[in-house]
Formats: sequence, C-alpha cells, structure tokens
Amino acid sequence: MEITEALGQIIKNMTAVADNLGFSVVVPSGIEKGAVPVSVANGKYTVAFTGDKGSFKIEVVDGKIYLKCAASQYKDAVEEDYAQASTSLFENEDVTDRDLRSMANEFNETVEKTYSKASKKQQSKVLNPVSKTAAKNGNAYFDSNTLGSRIAHMFPELKDAYKANVDRYGEFLPEDFFINHGNKFIEATIRQNDPTKMRKLFNCLNEIYNDGTNEVQSVIVVTILGSMAQEEQLLANCVDYMEDMTLSVVEVCKQLRRSKSLRAKLENPPKYKPKKQKRQRFMPGQLGQ
Repeated sequence: MEITEALGQIIKNMTAVADNLGFSVVVPSGIEKGAVPVSVANGKYTVAFTGDKGSFKIEVVDGKIYLKCAASQYKDAVEEDYAQASTSLFENEDVTDRDLRSMANEFNETVEKTYSKASKKQQSKVLNPVSKTAAKNGNAYFDSNTLGSRIAHMFPELKDAYKANVDRYGEFLPEDFFINHGNKFIEATIRQNDPTKMRKLFNCLNEIYNDGTNEVQSVIVVTILGSMAQEEQLLANCVDYMEDMTLSVVEVCKQLRRSKSLRAKLENPPKYKPKKQKRQRFMPGQLGQ
C-alpha cells in the first residue's frame, strides 16, 4: 500500500475524534482538491491537525510512524514544541486495513486523553469567577470575567453569548461581549428605569467597580456606561444609583461627546490579539495521564 493511501485511511478513522475536539486537518499548499493532505519532505510523510487546543501530527519516516502533540497551533508551532506520544513500526508493503484501524484507534485514544484534559484545565480557569468573599477579604479583585458572568446570570438571554465568547477566545473578552451583546440589555434596563431593576443592576456594577481591577473598572465606566454618552437622559437615570464611579463616568462621557475618534475606538475596539505566553510542551510523561 502506498504511504499516502495508508495515511488517508488513518485520517478517515481519526476525523470524528478530531472534529469532536475542535481539530481540523491542515491542507498543505499545492494539494489538489480531494487529494490526501500529506506533505512530503526529505523522505518524511506528514499529516497535521490543528485547533484552538494545539496541534498534533502523524509522521512516517524510515519505516516508523509517529504521533506527536503540541500545545501550540500548527501555524505557530516549531519542531521543539512537539512531544512524541506514540511510535510504531510501519512497513507500508505489508500493512493491512486492520493494522491502519488499530493505529488510528491508538492515536485517537492518545489525542482524546491529551487534549480533553488540557481543554478542561483551560475552561475551569477561564470560567471561574472571583467570589464575593475573596474580594471583600482582599484576597482577590473582581475581574472582567466575573462581571461578564454576573451580567449573564442577571440576563439569562446572554448565557449563550458569554459561553461562546469564552469558547472562541479561550478567555473572556469583555469588549466583544458587552459591545455586541451585553450593552443592549443593560441599556434597555436603564431606559426602562424601573427602580427595582436599576438597584439590582447597579448593586452589581458598584460592587465590582469598588473591589475590581483597573481593567474591569474601565469596562464598566467606558465600555458599558460610556456607550450611552450621547444620550443624556440615560445617564441622568443612572445618577441616583451610581456610587464611587459617578465622577469617572461623567468625565468619560464628556470626553466621548467631544471626540468623534474616541467614540469610533469605543464602537470598534482593536482586533483581539492573544496574550503572548511561553511555549508549552507536552512532555512524554504527561501524555495519556
């Protein structure tokens, strides 16, 4: 059996697991539509998969087949990022369909264990809001993720948007969430000006502002309340409910009303750029644990 044909069968048997984990096969440049996405260089045949959780690749070289995993996406990964997760003899002249299914099943099991575990760690870290007790005791500060989580619980219609934000960026991106989703619900509440709903909303905003990071204070004052700078009646509705943030909100709204460029930046924030982190490698001893 040709090596390319054999790798095509392995890809076919791994596609469902890869899709479930958010991975897709990397199509090398120059590959014709419908052809097996295999790159060949210096006698080495490579198939790669990439996704938000990292990348993995299958290599056939010198009569052996390898599965290698990395925490970096394929376009960002270098060879040193990959840890060898599995290796077997591969004599393509004698390999059978049954052999290929067995290899694919072994690779699937390793990939699932490796990236399901990594994904759960990432999600639990991102989705864990700061507790009121921790903030009041001075052990932690409220952050933007906590604000997003609280607002999503206050307005259940936002829960899916909040989850989608975290899933897309791997962290909570407040500008995207509030400008595209949350602000319209907050604005509707302020426009309605029902005392009970206003107290509930501003109890949340004031609490997080008072014990929050500089970032979340900016989100509240600029991204949320600053978005209403052009409607003085909406801001007037807020005056009796705002506490320590009042002067900051008033000053920010004055600046936004005077500056068209500032308003444009607020409405169209810079494109998201992931935080630069040290490259993470999967060590052989970690794989499959």
